[in-house]
Amino acid sequence: MVLKLMRRKEPPDPYLCKPIITDRFNLVNCTRQQAIKSTAPWRTDSEILHNLMMPKAAYTDFQWVKVIGRPDGHSRFFHAIVAKEIKGTIGTHRVTIDRSGNASLALVIHARSWWGKDVFEEVRTGLMDHFSASDRVVRFQGRVLSRNFSSIYNYNKMGFRMIGYDRKAWLSPVTDEHCDTIYYEMLAEDWQKKRNGQDKTDAQ
Repeated sequence: MVLKLMRRKEPPDPYLCKPIITDRFNLVNCTRQQAIKSTAPWRTDSEILHNLMMPKAAYTDFQWVKVIGRPDGHSRFFHAIVAKEIKGTIGTHRVTIDRSGNASLALVIHARSWWGKDVFEEVRTGLMDHFSASDRVVRFQGRVLSRNFSSIYNYNKMGFRMIGYDRKAWLSPVTDEHCDTIYYEMLAEDWQKKRNGQDKTDAQ
């Protein structure tokens, strides 16, 4: 008799599920339905799908439900980025935490009118402040296309360290070309030290 071992489902993390508030945005922790709704503009936006390194150039509603998966409040989180000014969702941030404490980050601003307005830095700062305070998060990591200059600029500005450059590592279904990718990382403890140092500087 072969017993099928099921992975035990962990309950939602009560701290990590708390809302996150920045100066201009409310970061709302999404249920599965809310995550599907807040990311719906992505599924037919070839530019966004390309930058996210998705395997298809467009998705049907049914396909998108499967792609998004199920936020569980423990290892997979989607935060709708709600602008206080307009009381509307302008993008979504995804965080996935593995068993080693690596938190993978992905952020999309689908409202192009907000591009160039420092949304990335403000939202990412709020999320990293929140997640780095949990002992379950040891390291933040991200992967971007080498031609995604805005994301590269933001990772560098926030102090992330480039740890790898893979040539022709991903075949784009949008452009049908092989693209180079870059990996970034920052330890949670280094982020906290950086923030504490900034706070001390600001207080002087």
